[in-house]
Amino acid sequence: MLLLVGAGCGEVWEYMNIKEMVEEFLVCPKCHGHLEFTSLPEDDRNGIENQRSSKKILVCNACEVYYPIEDDIPILLIEEAKKINE
Repeated sequence: MLLLVGAGCGEVWEYMNIKEMVEEFLVCPKCHGHLEFTSLPEDDRNGIENQRSSKKILVCNACEVYYPIEDDIPILLIEEAKKINE
């Protein structure tokens, strides 16, 4: 998915993909550090990774947490953060 972004009147508008937008505009709500867009493979009923069904997340390596993305909307609430090792 590409988005058209720009700062306002007279600015040059450019197309950015979601990953580029996350890296440029979104920060961790806890430490204000860099967030990395990635995905977690979901397990199927037998515990086998299902490559077609993956959960999109934003990872903060500084805080060692990740934030879920639900219906293409990042849930950037500190109380919704999950530890990376869980």
